[in-house]
Amino acid sequence: MRRIHRALLGGVLALGVSGAYHPVASAAGSPVAVTGVSASEDDGNVPANTLDNDLDTRWSAEGDGVWIRYDLGSRQTIGSVSIAWHKGDTRKTTFDVQLSDDGSSWTTALRRKTSSGTTQQPQNYDFTDASARYLRIVGHGNTSNDWTSITETTVNGPDSGNGDGGCDYPAEVLDLTNWYVGLPIGEAEKPTNVKQPELATYANDPWFTATPDCDAVRFRAAVNGVTTSGSSYPRSELREMTDSGRTQASWSSTSGEHTMVIDQAITALPEDKPHVVAGQIHDADDDVSVFRLEGSKLYITDGDDSHHKLVTDDYELGTRFQAKFVVSDKKIRAYYNGVLQTTLSKSFSGGYFKAGAYTQANCDNSAPCDDGNYGEVTIYGLSVTHGDQESSDPTQAAER
Repeated sequence: MRRIHRALLGGVLALGVSGAYHPVASAAGSPVAVTGVSASEDDGNVPANTLDNDLDTRWSAEGDGVWIRYDLGSRQTIGSVSIAWHKGDTRKTTFDVQLSDDGSSWTTALRRKTSSGTTQQPQNYDFTDASARYLRIVGHGNTSNDWTSITETTVNGPDSGNGDGGCDYPAEVLDLTNWYVGLPIGEAEKPTNVKQPELATYANDPWFTATPDCDAVRFRAAVNGVTTSGSSYPRSELREMTDSGRTQASWSSTSGEHTMVIDQAITALPEDKPHVVAGQIHDADDDVSVFRLEGSKLYITDGDDSHHKLVTDDYELGTRFQAKFVVSDKKIRAYYNGVLQTTLSKSFSGGYFKAGAYTQANCDNSAPCDDGNYGEVTIYGLSVTHGDQESSDPTQAAER
């Protein structure tokens, strides 16, 4: 049975009544005791309300940069924070999470994170495990106004996993039999690559990990990440393989039909240069076509033409969508949510698919240069098929 974690302080859980917590499936660690709480300001809804286990009370403050600070009494290892937002089911709040040893010098663990806008229950926000005495949430307003309002907060210890039948590894969520993952960690120009069979029991939080509810896999690449010798940008990305992960895939656009479908959401963009690639077709030398988000504009590219086809100009981070490539007859057909967007004439060999987060920014063009500045993609479903063409027009089945 999947482990159920209770996102609250003090060990009290009320069920089935207004203003009470509901159990939340999560990979968060055990709650850490909070010895004190303070805030930059409040409107009479005081900071202590976020620790009373009551979703009907709150802390509220107005303005960009208002904050609430939690004192753990001594340095503790922190892996995540669970936050319940006032009116969290009708608006999205933008915020930072910062850590400190002394309460004056701060390191950003999560930058410009956005709540889901779908629930008033606690939402868990994971980051790289770190040691600190203080945790601070800095508010940047919400989609309705410039207030930040929190009903409950839980500071969690190091991630505990789901060791009693949940998902400890991404391979328990996605079929990764014919993939390997490249991660933005390791030595200079030697990022970590994990292949089968090791990939079946591998995770690396926060760069490559199952989501707390086990329904997706998170791929994250920070601007300061290790890059390959052939690229100046970091990636947390799957590369297509064959033979149960033993051989690199290599196919031709002139023979057979090759399809990749990704059910995904782009969930974070780096500062200054907010560009992320989420899904690629590659040939032996370079990318052929990709789904590329630049701010709120989502494009399908044609080789070096990064703005070949504008899919949407108002993409909101966290919006789930389906990206699909179909390659056959020297053509690439690219779909967004089942609708054909563009057809590219391409003749190439050595082809393979890639999926994940390929952050198109680095420390030279995006600041700050730290782990908290990253691109991120969450993948809910991923499938690749290869075979003979079933018709002369492979768009027909999708468009009926």
